[in-house]
Amino acid sequence: MIYYSTIPIEMAFYRPDELKLKQIQVDGVKMIVHEGEEGEATIVQVLSGDPGHFLDPRFQPGNTIKNVPTVAE
Repeated sequence: MIYYSTIPIEMAFYRPDELKLKQIQVDGVKMIVHEGEEGEATIVQVLSGDPGHFLDPRFQPGNTIKNVPTVAE
């Protein structure tokens, strides 16, 4: 099956029992992360409107964040 979309495939075929996604804010940048084990999370999508945040290598999808902060509001 060919799938064309602007959203990640993980979110398009989201199953609550498989993924633990949450929205957080790190250094002023909102993002959606997949919760891992022991306070780690993997970045799924950056939700910022600032193009500079997308160019920052710290916030690239697939990177792991340690000591995940609380949920963004």
